[in-house]
Amino acid sequence: MATGSRQQRQKFPRPDEPVLNLASCGSGPDPRLVKLVRLLARRAARKAYLEMLEERRTTRS
Repeated sequence: MATGSRQQRQKFPRPDEPVLNLASCGSGPDPRLVKLVRLLARRAARKAYLEMLEERRTTRS
């Protein structure tokens, strides 16, 4: 019985705790997701570029 009441209490945030809301308020993509995608794209591009340089270096040697 204590477990059920604990689950009910956890469903509702306390007034002093911040609430994470992932729903988009405006039109368009979430700016946090855009930043994440850009970061991941830069990392992937950098990795591909370094692999290309390494491949060129090994074929020229």
